[in-house]
Amino acid sequence: MSAGIAGQRTPALLLGRDREIAEITAKLLEPGMRGVVILGAGGMGKTALADQVLHRLDGIVTASFIHGSPVLSRMPYGVLSPFLDAANPADMESPLAVLRTIRRYFHRVSEQGSPQPLLVVDDAHWLDEASCHVLTQLAMSGELRLLVLSRTRAPRIQELLSLARDGLLARVDLGALAPDAVHDVCVGLLGGPLLRASSALLATASGGNPLYLRALLARTRRLGQLVEGNGAWFLRREPDGLDAAVVDLVKGQLGNRTPEERETLETLALSQPLPRAVLTAVCGPAAVHALLADGLAAAGPGAAEPLRVAQPLHAEVIRSLVPAVRSSAIRSRVTAALDDDRSMDTDDETRSEAMFRRLEWALDCGDGVEDEQLLAAARMANDDGRPLLAVRFGAAVQAAPHLLAARAEIAAAYVETADYAQARVLLEGMLEPDLPTLAPDEETLTRAALAAARLCQRTGGGRGLDVLAATWCSASADLSVRNGGAQEPGPGVPAGAELLRIMGLMVRGDYSQALGRLKPYTDRPLPAAPGYDAQWAVLAHSLAAEILVSGGRISSALEHSGTAMDLIHRFGGQLHAGCGSVLVRHAQALLHGGYFAELERLLAAKLREPAHRLLAFGGTLGVFEGAVEIHQGRLREGLARLHPAVEALRAADPEMLLPYALGLAGYASTVVGDQIQTARYAKELRGLAYIGPLPLWLVGRACAAAALAGQETDGKAAADLARIAAEARAAGLLSAEKDILELCLATGDLHQADRLQEVAAAFEGGAAEALLAYAGAVASGNPDRMVAAADEAVRHRKYLLAVESIGHAIRFYGSHGNLRRQRALIQQLRRRRGELAGVTVSYLSPSLHLVRLTRREHEIVDLLLSGASTKDVAAHFTLSQRTVEGHVYRIYVKLGISRRADLEAAYRALEPGASMAP
Repeated sequence: MSAGIAGQRTPALLLGRDREIAEITAKLLEPGMRGVVILGAGGMGKTALADQVLHRLDGIVTASFIHGSPVLSRMPYGVLSPFLDAANPADMESPLAVLRTIRRYFHRVSEQGSPQPLLVVDDAHWLDEASCHVLTQLAMSGELRLLVLSRTRAPRIQELLSLARDGLLARVDLGALAPDAVHDVCVGLLGGPLLRASSALLATASGGNPLYLRALLARTRRLGQLVEGNGAWFLRREPDGLDAAVVDLVKGQLGNRTPEERETLETLALSQPLPRAVLTAVCGPAAVHALLADGLAAAGPGAAEPLRVAQPLHAEVIRSLVPAVRSSAIRSRVTAALDDDRSMDTDDETRSEAMFRRLEWALDCGDGVEDEQLLAAARMANDDGRPLLAVRFGAAVQAAPHLLAARAEIAAAYVETADYAQARVLLEGMLEPDLPTLAPDEETLTRAALAAARLCQRTGGGRGLDVLAATWCSASADLSVRNGGAQEPGPGVPAGAELLRIMGLMVRGDYSQALGRLKPYTDRPLPAAPGYDAQWAVLAHSLAAEILVSGGRISSALEHSGTAMDLIHRFGGQLHAGCGSVLVRHAQALLHGGYFAELERLLAAKLREPAHRLLAFGGTLGVFEGAVEIHQGRLREGLARLHPAVEALRAADPEMLLPYALGLAGYASTVVGDQIQTARYAKELRGLAYIGPLPLWLVGRACAAAALAGQETDGKAAADLARIAAEARAAGLLSAEKDILELCLATGDLHQADRLQEVAAAFEGGAAEALLAYAGAVASGNPDRMVAAADEAVRHRKYLLAVESIGHAIRFYGSHGNLRRQRALIQQLRRRRGELAGVTVSYLSPSLHLVRLTRREHEIVDLLLSGASTKDVAAHFTLSQRTVEGHVYRIYVKLGISRRADLEAAYRALEPGASMAP
C-alpha cells in the first residue's frame, strides 16, 4: 500500500476524490487540529490520496513516513525505529524515554528551518500498542501533526481513534467511488470516452475500489474484453477478477482469517447466493457471524437472508483458488444441507442466479446433472439474456430425447452473440414438416420459431417474416398430427404467427395496416399468468407503441410501452426476452414527447441492471443517452455518449440502432466542428448492410445529409432533406418527419417552416409545443415571436432550438440595419448561456451564424488577447494604426461589446462555433 507515497503524483481527477483531498488538506492546516486519520478498505486509494495532499502541501509541511507491517507489529516501537537511532537499550524500556527521543528528532528538523513536521503513518492498522501510545501522546501535545492511513477495522489503533472522537484528529472514512467517479477514472486511464454501461459494470465488479478498478481495466484490455474502436472504449465480455494484484490481496486477506472462516468464505464463494441457515449448517454460526461482522460477507433481502461474498471480485478469486477435489467435497456438504432446507424465500432473480451458479459448480466438478434440469436451465438462461450460460447448459445435454430442444437453445444463444452462421445451421430443419429434425414438441418449436424470427430481423432486416410465420403454422400442424391430434396449429401459434406477419408489415413501412391488425391483441384483457399469452401481449403492446410514436400519439404509445414493461416486471421469465425492444419503444416515446428528465431517469435506472444485461444492451442505452443530450442541444455531451455507443453497436446491435446512431453522431460531429468524424460516420452509414426500424433509418439518413450541408454549395443537402421528409410523410411517419423538418430549418431551408407547423400541431408533448412556436415564428418573420419562441424552447429544454430562434431574430435585425437591437440580443444570448446549457450559436447554417469574423479579424483578436496593443498589431501586419482601430471597432460591433475588457469573454462565447467568413 505504501509504494506510491513518494512516487509520481497521480492526478486528483483520476482518483475521483477531489472533495476528500480538499477536506484533508484543510484539516491538516486548521489551527487546533492535530491531524487526520483516513480509514478505508484495502485498495481504496488511501496512499494515493495522501500523495495528492502532500503535493498540495509541498513547501508548507515537511513530511516523514513510517509504514506498519505484520512483522513490525510484533516489535515494540518497531515502526518508530527511523527516529530512534539515538536511543540506547535502556531507553527502549521506557515509553517516556522513547517519547523524548522522538521529540528531539523532530525538534532538530524544526531547528533546521524546515516547514512544520507532518508524520505520515501508512498501514497504521499494523501498529503495535506501544507505538500507537507514543503517537497519541505526540499528537495530543501539538508538537507533531499526524496523517494516519488505516484499514477500516483497526482494533490496534483505538487510542489514536479516540482523538478523532475527541475532535483532535479529523476522521475521513474513504468509501467506494461513486459510479460517476468510476466513469471519470476509467476515462482518465483509457484516454478516451467509455460506454456508460461498461463503466457501470466495472463499478459494480470493482465495488468502487480504485485498486480493483485499475486491475480490471488492465486485465480486460490485455484479454481483449475491453476493446477500443476509433478512440472509444466498451466491454465485450464480463470481466473476471483474476488479475495478479487482486489475487495477491485476496490471498493476504484469507491468510489473516481462521481456518473456519477461510472454509466459510470458500463455501460461500462457490455456492452464492446461499441462505444464511444453510451456510450456518455447513460451516457453523461463529465463522458466519465473524465474516458478516467484518464486512466480508453480505446478506441480501428476504427472510432467507441469502448471503454473498461482499466484494464480487473476491468470490471469483476464491473460487479459482479452491482445488477441484476440495470444491467437490464442499459441494456435497452444501447439497445435503440444501436438501434439508426450504428457506430460499427471495426474488426470482436471486433464485435463478443461485440455480445457475450451482449448476455451473456441478459441471465444474464433473458431477452428473439430469438432462431435463440442464434443458430448463438453458431456457432460463436464454430468457434472462445469458447466452453463454445457455450454450454451456445446452451443450451438456446428452440423451437423445432432449438433444433437439437443447440445439434450439444453443441456436437462440448464438443469435444473441451474433454468431449467425452457427445459429442458422442449428435451426435448419427444426421448423420443416416431414423432416426428422422437426422440433419434437410445441415448446421447442415455438422457441425455435422465435429464434428464427430474431435471426431473420438481424440478418435480413425482417424480410421473410411472412414465410417464417407460414412455416411455423405448418410445422405446428404437422407436429399435432404426429402426436395424434388434428392437423391444425397448437395453442398460441396462430397468435404468434400473426404478430410475425405484423412485424413484416412494419418492415415494409405499412404502419397503418399493422396498427389495425394489432388491435385485437392490444384490446384483450391482460393475461393473469406467465406463458405465451403474456409473451404475445408484451410483443403486441410493444409494436403498438412503436407505431403510435411514429404517428405522434405519444401518450397512447407510453400507455402501451408501459403495459409491456409492467408485464415483464410482473412475470419475468421468458418475458425478459422482450426487454430490449420494449425499452427502445418506451425511450423513443419519451424522447419525442420531450420528457427528457423522465428518459434520463429511466436510462440511469437501467445502468443498475445486472452485468449480462448491460453487456447486451449497453450500446442501445448509449444511443439514447446521446440522443437525449442532442435533442436538448448539448451536442458535445451527446457525442461523447454516442461515440462509444456506435463502437459497441458494431459488435452487438440487437435492436438495429446502428444506422440511426451513425447519422446522429455524424450530425453532432459537424456541429462541434469535427469534420473527420462526420465523413467517417457518413461513409459507414452508406455502407451498412441493414437499415433497422424505418422511422429511425429515415432520421439517420436525414442527420447524415444535414451533417454534410455545411460542406456543400449546390443545395444538394437541402434537396436531400426535403426528399427524405417527403418519404416520411408518404409513409405516415410523423415523428420522423418532425425531426427531419427541424433539420431542414437548422440547415437554412426556411421554406419548410409551414409544414413543420402542421406536423408539430398534430404532435403530442412539450417538445412539439416548442417546435410549433419556433416554426410559427420563423414563418412569420417576426423577431419578437422568435424571441418568445426561444423562451418556449427553454421551458421545454430544447436549448438548441432556443438559440436557433434568437439567431433568426439577430439575423433579421442585421439584415434590416438595426445593429443596436442586434447587439442587445447577442448580449442577451451571452447572458443566458448557462440557461441555454452552454449552447451559444447555430452552427450548421451559414445564414444563421450569430457572429462571423473574418480570418484577419480572428488573427487580430488573438494578438489582442495575448496583450498586444493596436500599435503592436499594426506593426505585425504592416498596417496603419488607424486601419487596425477600424478592424477593432468592427469586431466590437460584431461581438456586441464596447470595451476591450469584455473582449475575451465575448470571443470565447463563440466556441466551438467561432465561425470564419472568407
